[in-house]
Amino acid sequence: IEIYGYQKIDYVAMQDQLSGLIGKNLLFINSEDIKEILDKNKLISEFKIQKKYPDTININLREVNFVARIFRNKEKYFLADNNNLIPFKDYVADSNLPIIYGKNAEHYFNDFQRLLKLNNFNLNIISSYYFFQINRWDLITNNNKIIKFPSKGLKEAIKIANSLLNNKDFNKYSVIDLRINNKIIT
Repeated sequence: IEIYGYQKIDYVAMQDQLSGLIGKNLLFINSEDIKEILDKNKLISEFKIQKKYPDTININLREVNFVARIFRNKEKYFLADNNNLIPFKDYVADSNLPIIYGKNAEHYFNDFQRLLKLNNFNLNIISSYYFFQINRWDLITNNNKIIKFPSKGLKEAIKIANSLLNNKDFNKYSVIDLRINNKIIT
């Protein structure tokens, strides 16, 4: 069994989980058995299984991308792009990821981040995301600016925030509050 495309996955553990298939006739190995094992690993986003006769199974993996760090019940997790929470591992080198705060924020984060991307918001300047139960977000930038977004009219607010962050006249302000429709509070 040959596995390709892994960086975050523990290769030895994966081989151990698949070891029950070694020595079996390749014709009788059911791909669903392999799929069941791979589906349990939250670090795998997609995979392709290919039988290479007479004696090899190739598994090509696509791993999840970590988009943020989050704390739940005093435990650290990575939030993946498929909304899975992955227990924090020290050996994973994604420590520059922003931190998310707020109850159940992980359920709404990827949609919010997707909206930021669609509106060309620079995600690299964000150090923290704060989610509020009224479906509202605040951002903290790397230079400690706070951007308060509304719960409604988010697309327009993102466009406004983009233009304000690029405007030198607004560099002196530490808070940009866009929660009130048609108003900018600094």
